[in-house]
Formats: sequence, C-alpha cells, structure tokens
Amino acid sequence: MAVEQETALLRAKGHDVKILFFDNENIAGFFSKIKVACQSVYNFSSARIVKKTIKELRPDIIHVHNLFFTASPSILFVSHRHKIPVVFTIHNYRLVCSNALLLRNNMVCELCVSKKFPLHGIRYKCYHNSRSATALVTFITGIHKLFNTWRNKVSAFIALNEFSQNRILQSSLDLPENKMMTKPNFVFDPGGAIGVREDYFLFVGRIVKEKGVETLLEAFATMPEKKIIIIGNGPELVYLKERFQSFNNIQFKGHLDKREVLPIIKKSKACICPSIWYEGSPLTILEAFATGTPVIASRLGSMQETIKDGYNGFHFTAGDVNDLKEKVERLIQVTAKSDELYKNARQSYLEKYHPDVHYNSIIKIYEQTIKNYTA
Repeated sequence: MAVEQETALLRAKGHDVKILFFDNENIAGFFSKIKVACQSVYNFSSARIVKKTIKELRPDIIHVHNLFFTASPSILFVSHRHKIPVVFTIHNYRLVCSNALLLRNNMVCELCVSKKFPLHGIRYKCYHNSRSATALVTFITGIHKLFNTWRNKVSAFIALNEFSQNRILQSSLDLPENKMMTKPNFVFDPGGAIGVREDYFLFVGRIVKEKGVETLLEAFATMPEKKIIIIGNGPELVYLKERFQSFNNIQFKGHLDKREVLPIIKKSKACICPSIWYEGSPLTILEAFATGTPVIASRLGSMQETIKDGYNGFHFTAGDVNDLKEKVERLIQVTAKSDELYKNARQSYLEKYHPDVHYNSIIKIYEQTIKNYTA
C-alpha cells in the first residue's frame, strides 16, 4: 500500500514512474520452491527484465521496496552496471532477521542482528517454522553481506523512523551512516476530524500474533462497559472470535474497504496498536492522526517514537493487560475534560505525515542521491 500511495503522489506531481512488480505468489510446489531457492541469490530472469526496462526508460533513479524472493539482489547489480543510483526503503528487518520481525516466541529477539551468517534463526526455525527455509533466507542475506552487495550496490537506504535506522546502522550490514536516511510513510488527507466521538475504541490491522490483539481483547474482556471494534482479517481471527464470542463489548467486523474504515476511525475515541514487535511505520497510526484520532500504543520501537505520551496518545507496556487498561481509563478521563489530544493528533499528521511533507522529503532524497552518485 505504501508503494502505491507513493507512486500516486509522484505521478500527481508530474513525475514519470514505472512499477516493476515481481510476483512471489506463484511459488508453490516442491520443484517450484527448489527453483526459487536457486534463483533467490541472483535471478537472471529478473535481471533481464530490469535491464530491458532501464534501456527503454533510462530512469534517473531506481527505488527498491522489496526484492525477496523473485526479484533477488540481481536487480541491484544490473542497476549498478548501468550506472543508475538505487534507493532502498527498509520496511522490515529482513536483511538482519530471517523472519523480518526481530520477534521469536512472541518476544523481541535480536540474536541475529550483529551476525554475518546467524545460526540462531536456523536453530529456532524462525522463517515459516522451517530450518531449510530459514537457512535459505540466511544464506541469501549473508552471502550478499560477504560480497558487500548491500553496502556497495545501493546508493541510499531509507529507514521509516530513527529507531529502525539505529538498529540497521548497528547491524552486521556494516552500512556507512551517510547512506542512511529517515523518512516515514504518509497517508492522503481524509479531511480531518469530526466533532462528535462515539463510545468505542478501535483496532485496525492484520489479526496475527505479532499485532498483540489477544492482549487487547483480554483487557477489554475485563472492561465490559467499554466497547472495542476489531477490523481486519488474519490467521488468528477464528481463534480469537471463538475465545471472546461471549463478550458483548467486543465486536469483530472482519476485513473492510479503506473507504469504510476511515469513517469508523473518525468516530472512535481512540485507536489502539498493541503490537509486540518493533513495527515499521504503521499506516493505521498515520490514518488515525490524519482523522484527529489519538492512539494508545505499545511502548516499543517506532511506536514509542511516533506517539508522544500525553500529547497525541498514550504508551503502555507491550503485552501488559493492566497497563493497557490503565491507559484506556486515562484517555477517557483526559478527553472528557479537553479535546487537546484530538487536536494534537491532527497536528502531528499535518507536520509529519501529510502528502506535501512526504513529497518534499522523497524528492530531496532522490536529488541528493543522484547528485552524490558515483558508479
């Protein structure tokens, strides 16, 4: 979604943008997976596609958002050979963690961050609960660390926040600090807030363990007078619906279109982001701010950086049901006396996550990268 939004923004500003999409969905069956495994280190087919596109378009810059697995790092080598600077946005921790989350057994884990060829991930089967699959991911990232691909074939890296930037700079990637830049995601302006808030809280996102939804529901299960709406789909949905089906204050709406979600955000007391992993730059938080909605979020990673405690929302200790309940009560008390949290949430959006702010930032990064490029 972030890619589509950035593309739409650049095109609206008059820039010529072409998206190359390499589909991982066709990876199915034993022989297909073996083939992909062999190509993931350097995919000659993807390299040919990029080479052809470069010759046709002669782009000023190439912006990579994901190269696992079908694209492969081959696209970096082709771009370098044709003297086209590459900007690489780091959306997760795949380059230093096989499962990309820095999470194991629902706990933050950084065992592999500083290792060139980390064996811990293989030992604990961190990628798809498979030692062989984890070994493949570890080999792909590790071999390119050894060859200095990430350091030498990428002109600039974009981290979504300072927290992520610091983790990457302190990792086994050994990247120079002058190649790291920070730029958060953005969302288009939904038109600000509304005056009247209804009596419910809201979660929007994938229903997966790392999002901490179970902690959220455990908290509201002990607050029957407070309503929580859950929007989203995912592998944990059936289990959670069955576990909490007897609680009238917990409502599951499943997947909704964005146009349906925004009015629900606008009317909510607050959005809650109870993630137990570091997160990147969750669009849900930005959409909440855009609608003038405060956020209660885990005091963890980038969320602690995005939400200013007491200004545009509140922090709670990740996984701590009682602390979450306390912050829900606190938000109710604060917003009953003043609408400052709502105003500040909207102001946070205007200052940091508005399309115009994002456009100025990304163009500055492109221009600086092109200017400093040496093949």
